[in-house]
Amino acid sequence: MPHTIQRLREAAFGNQNGRCYYCSAPMWLHTPQELRTHGLVRQRARPLRCTAEHLVARMEGGQDTADNVVAACELCNRRRHARKRLLTLAQYRALVQRRLAMGRWHAPEILALTTRR
Repeated sequence: MPHTIQRLREAAFGNQNGRCYYCSAPMWLHTPQELRTHGLVRQRARPLRCTAEHLVARMEGGQDTADNVVAACELCNRRRHARKRLLTLAQYRALVQRRLAMGRWHAPEILALTTRR
C-alpha cells in the first residue's frame, strides 16, 4: 500500500492533468517513458519527474494533506528549496513564469512543452 505522500502526489498529478504546478511542463509519475509521446528521451525527461511539493513546508507546520500538497517537477521543486532566501509561493511562481517567458527556465525542448496543453 502506498504511503500517504505517494497517494497525495498521485492525486495532485491527476488533478493537475500531469502538469507542474509552477512551470506547467508535463511530468512523468512512474517512468520517464511516459513522456515519449512528447518526444523526450529518458535523460532529458529526468527533470520532469513528478514530486510532491508542500505549499507550506513541513518544517513550518505544513501537513501531508491534499490541500497542502501539489505536484511539481523535480527541477522546480529542487530550485525552490535551493534558494538562499525562501520566496513565498506567489513570489516563486511569478519568478518561474518570468523566466519561462524569457526562455531561461528549462532546456529548449522542454520549454516548448510548457506552452502546449
